[in-house]
Amino acid sequence: MNARFWWSGVVLSCLAMAGCESSDGKGDAGLVVEDGGTPGDGGPGDAGPGDAGTDPLACEKQRGVCAGAKRALVDGAYEPECTALSYGADYEGSETRCDGLDNDCDGVTDPSVESRVTALPGGYEVGQLSSLRTEAGVLVAVFDGATDARVLRLDENLQVQETSNVPMAWVRTGTARQYVRTAKLVRTSEGLALFYSTMSFRVAPLNAYLVPLEANGAPKRGADGEVLEYRLLDRPMDEGPTVVAASTEHDRLVMLWTTGKPPTQPVQVMGTVVDSKGQVLVAPKALFESASNWTPSPRSALWLRNGELLVALAEESGKGQGTVRVRRLDAALEQVGEERAFTTSEEPVPQLVDLGESAGAPLASPVLVWRSREAPEYRRWIRVAGHLFEGGQPVTWVMDTPAYVPWFGVFADEGVLRLSWLSRFFDGWENNTPIYWGRLWTQDLGDAPVDRTPGLELMPLNEHAMWVLMEKVGPRRMATLYTATTDAGQFLDAVRYCTP
Repeated sequence: MNARFWWSGVVLSCLAMAGCESSDGKGDAGLVVEDGGTPGDGGPGDAGPGDAGTDPLACEKQRGVCAGAKRALVDGAYEPECTALSYGADYEGSETRCDGLDNDCDGVTDPSVESRVTALPGGYEVGQLSSLRTEAGVLVAVFDGATDARVLRLDENLQVQETSNVPMAWVRTGTARQYVRTAKLVRTSEGLALFYSTMSFRVAPLNAYLVPLEANGAPKRGADGEVLEYRLLDRPMDEGPTVVAASTEHDRLVMLWTTGKPPTQPVQVMGTVVDSKGQVLVAPKALFESASNWTPSPRSALWLRNGELLVALAEESGKGQGTVRVRRLDAALEQVGEERAFTTSEEPVPQLVDLGESAGAPLASPVLVWRSREAPEYRRWIRVAGHLFEGGQPVTWVMDTPAYVPWFGVFADEGVLRLSWLSRFFDGWENNTPIYWGRLWTQDLGDAPVDRTPGLELMPLNEHAMWVLMEKVGPRRMATLYTATTDAGQFLDAVRYCTP
């Protein structure tokens, strides 16, 4: 890696922190030895086998929970090599706990763990990959772009335990091939399901489907053995990505999309509500029409605990300006009260998340997270606004370095808002292929960001590395999934890490 790559990574690593901090807790400013000795020289500063040599009963490991450990007696003889009998109940040969202790005695407390989940057949854009935690593990939906979707069931270590195939609608019906624009694993009042919308190579018609799933991710089948699938949307003249949100309290799903082609037609955001079998509950209707020449699009939707719907729209000028609008709607998709609007830049990619009952009443717990770009340095910011309908004002959460673009995901964890993002920058072309590099970060609101990038160098990314997925995989343990690029292809990778 050249000096420019390294320096960019160092600058970003120190951003918004009082000092540099690495993901393994060792620090980026160099190892400090209190007595001035050199690590590994056998001197007083070396907490390793040198210590064991001063006491014939001392164990080989002397860091973390192994500090001061001495060999246990087994059948009247001391252990020739120390095991958990000597090191104690908190010892682990390979650390798995999130308990604030160095359980494997290697000098690192609660380390991040990287893993490769699966190979990806092609580039995935925002909204085309999805994950959902279930009682059986973490489900991840991966589309091959042609014939089917793979639903992977991962264990808490994010290792693939089972793969189920969901055939696409055009395969089952023998019709012309479509292209998946939006996909999402959802939890409905009737159980788990896979939602996906399709178009004919980014043009009309727009269709959407719902496939009920078993707990392990396999598609449910009817009495005839065929995969159950319900058509939710059939719009011959419409196109574009679709936003979906499912209610677990009531059997209803809302779908939002953009319609219209200027200058002959106004651009509108449309919406409809259906049940889990495709029965229309609220007929398609226009929810928003731009009063200017800016292009509106739906970006996020959230059913609230009071039965209302919260919708975030992005309205962009195409010249670096934009507005994020948040509206409350009732079950019939009629607007309730006044909207909130936030001035931003292009591609704000707003996301709504509900922190739940521990954060207050149904209208107090939703949070909006979005991205903006500010002069004079035009750095990218990630901003957060809570108490949206009680006058809550946005606060800056992340300020990225110039030329880097953060692509983020958010997660609500028992009232705590957690964030993860890929900070990516464009580095020119090679063999007609755009080259990108970046780093992976995580942060909890109010805490300093933590660099979770595997290794010390920047990661090679591609133009489709524009998202991260977040899931809770155990007590005090989160996971971030993202795309990584190597000479061997594109992969879905993951980092598991402990939370405070």
